[in-house]
Amino acid sequence: MNVSSFIAKRYLFAKKSRNIINLISLISFIGILVSTASLVIILSGFNGIQKYVEDVYGKFAADLYVYPKTGKIIEESNDIFKVLKNNKEVEFFGKVIEETALLKFENKWATVSIKGVDERSYNKNKWGNNLLEGSGSFSKEGIPTILLGYGIQNELQIPYNTRFTNEIKIFSISKKQKLKVQNKQSLQQNNLIFGGVYSINPELDQSSAIVSYSTANKIFERDNSSNHIEIFMKNKKLLQQFKEELTMKNPNFLFKTHEENNQLIYAANDAEKWMVLAVLIFVLILSSFTVIASITMLIIDKKKDIKSLIALGSNTSTIKNIFFKEGLMISYFGSIGGLLIGVLVCCLQIKFHLLKLDNASIPYWPVLIKLEDIIMLLIILFLTGLLASFLPGKFLVKKLLKS
Repeated sequence: MNVSSFIAKRYLFAKKSRNIINLISLISFIGILVSTASLVIILSGFNGIQKYVEDVYGKFAADLYVYPKTGKIIEESNDIFKVLKNNKEVEFFGKVIEETALLKFENKWATVSIKGVDERSYNKNKWGNNLLEGSGSFSKEGIPTILLGYGIQNELQIPYNTRFTNEIKIFSISKKQKLKVQNKQSLQQNNLIFGGVYSINPELDQSSAIVSYSTANKIFERDNSSNHIEIFMKNKKLLQQFKEELTMKNPNFLFKTHEENNQLIYAANDAEKWMVLAVLIFVLILSSFTVIASITMLIIDKKKDIKSLIALGSNTSTIKNIFFKEGLMISYFGSIGGLLIGVLVCCLQIKFHLLKLDNASIPYWPVLIKLEDIIMLLIILFLTGLLASFLPGKFLVKKLLKS
């Protein structure tokens, strides 16, 4: 251990001549400790919420979605199906029909967004795992079934019972008839069996119902066309490259990833996270100013010691290093301690779910610790600690030496 490090350690841990310096040093340490722990905890909390949102909205998502740039329909004869069929990167793709219809059970009505999904997509995404009631099958004894979101079931007040079947009437506008008030044939009726209830996310639960693609194709008279296409890839790492190639070769279509499809949700979550992070970093910077105050007071208090060290042959660099290293010790001990406390609190929440959430879709606050966040915080803490420790020794010691 060199001279500057030894003296800096003595100044930090030994009793100082003035209690006010001890107090300022302690405040500096605690401020950095609390700020750092708060950064870790809050960032991990936001990561947990983001992971939960991704699980809720991304669990049933395809890797890539294909939409027509003009119109709302992709005809069966379109070349895009040949392109996808012959592409080696595509594991499989499925047509999707989305239309608004009226559902009726007894005297209850509900306006619903009907989604007709390819059965391969349905099985791939395991919709059945989110069923509250029913088997999740798209047919029962050869009759097509319909699966309802939890909110739609409540609106229709339709019970599910395995011993008997409830029939739901679905009313849709015929594509082959002119839409007129007097023309009753423009509104066609189909009967489907109530096949079960699912709960995926609040948005889908309150507005949607699911049928097979073949059933939707028949009800809405689509002639095997679709509103959009869902693509599932073999290698998800190549998604961005694959998307760019398709966009370049198929200018009549719009290709979107799941994140781009739900851009508002993800963008809002990211914006909140970085805004809170900016505020906490500002608080951390303010805490670092107390380190400057502590070192400044120590330099003023140790004027006699500085003169003694100079008389013993110490150079300017050694004197500056003493106070620089003490500032680093306060900053880095506080930073490392705060990181450890923050990680410990997060681990306790992950293990024991200490922070509960009442009347929420998840019973406890989700937490996710990310290594990249810890590395980012270490860099920020290192830079602020370095600057806060360097400034007092650089300017004040130089001034004292001149005087």
